[in-house]
Amino acid sequence: MQVVQSANLKMETKIPKLAIIAGNGSIPFYLIEECKKIGREYCLIIIEGHGKELSEKYDPDYIVSLSKMGRAVKYVKNIGIKHILMVGGVKRPSLKNIIPDLWTAKFLTTISSKVSGDNSVLSKLTKALEREGFIIVAPEEVLPNLICPKGTLGKVKPNQQNNEDISTGYRIAKIIGANDIGQSIIIENGLVIAVEAAEGTDRMIKRSLNLKKEKKAGVLIKVIKPMQDKRIDRPVIGIDTIKAVKKAGLDGIALESNEILILNYSDVILYADEEGLFVEGI
Repeated sequence: MQVVQSANLKMETKIPKLAIIAGNGSIPFYLIEECKKIGREYCLIIIEGHGKELSEKYDPDYIVSLSKMGRAVKYVKNIGIKHILMVGGVKRPSLKNIIPDLWTAKFLTTISSKVSGDNSVLSKLTKALEREGFIIVAPEEVLPNLICPKGTLGKVKPNQQNNEDISTGYRIAKIIGANDIGQSIIIENGLVIAVEAAEGTDRMIKRSLNLKKEKKAGVLIKVIKPMQDKRIDRPVIGIDTIKAVKKAGLDGIALESNEILILNYSDVILYADEEGLFVEGI
């Protein structure tokens, strides 16, 4: 009997091919570049009406309408991909103006009037894809170095009032998040002056400019909502956020550690140091 040596059967562990379903924003660019860097195969699916710059830089494999998500599901299955990463902002369509395919129509029946808030909808979508046999991949599995660590990230440290505001603001932000309202607040000397709603973090910061009591004071606090599915909806800040914080006259940013992604990580910390702003992982 011939014995086959195990050395001849040595198998290399191959990273599963990834389907990136992308909307707007910067994260898809980072993901694609990292996939190229580590040699991970991917296919790029862009939501119709989104990701214009992404489409110009990278040739998408497939463009799909939000009303025809069943086509994307079928496409990904046909090319043999099981791992899906959904990333980027997507404009919520008016249900009155769409004609869904069968898969999307079935999905929409699960988000009746009983379901409220973006996170409830995203959670339902995740479950629908998992029922199809897909594995949902989180962005930090590809980009682990962009997760905010705990502690002071730059040279500037929060002062005593900042720390008091961070402690108070964190508790308030988690309560607001638990009600699926928003991820961020701005607090100044113990007073909450702005709460993020549908407009997003950067616009909330801009709005706070007219509400502040002091020219240079206050902290932006950003957390993850308790019910948030981090695989498809992880909070993010970037260079535009830290610039908005500077313009608004805030002292710095406090981010929930191990939960928030920091895009342009080095640039964000460098800018904060140069402008005398703190970035704190809490």
